Amino acid sequence: MTNNTGHPECKILVYQLNEISGYYEIATAPLGFYKLPGELKVEETRQPDQIKSKMICRGRVKEGKYLFFTGLLPTGNGTLFFGDHYEFIKGQKKNSFILFKFTSDRRNLKIYYFNHFKLYPAKRGQFIINFIQSL
Repeated sequence: MTNNTGHPECKILVYQLNEISGYYEIATAPLGFYKLPGELKVEETRQPDQIKSKMICRGRVKEGKYLFFTGLLPTGNGTLFFGDHYEFIKGQKKNSFILFKFTSDRRNLKIYYFNHFKLYPAKRGQFIINFIQSL
């Protein structure tokens, strides 16, 4: 599904950093959208060879599993990163593309979640440029 800019529809969530806990806490989110948890932590990757990223974004652990997990890959803009979110629906793996935009002081994080939108590497750079210019 696309919106009036011609881009795939995305959900926009805003998080604010809780400097005591070190987690970003959800400030605004679309009603009924629960694919991302209420708290996210951004930290250095412990296994960069496996994750293929220096930074990760993750939720808290529940029953031995992260509520959310993705690598944060740089776009060339120091405040903008991308990642993927995988989920299984009726036995099928579904991929969603995500853009993470931090404020320059890193206290706020805006997430653009493109639900079930798979973006191939050859088209990723131009897609990101076009999307950010459309904001």
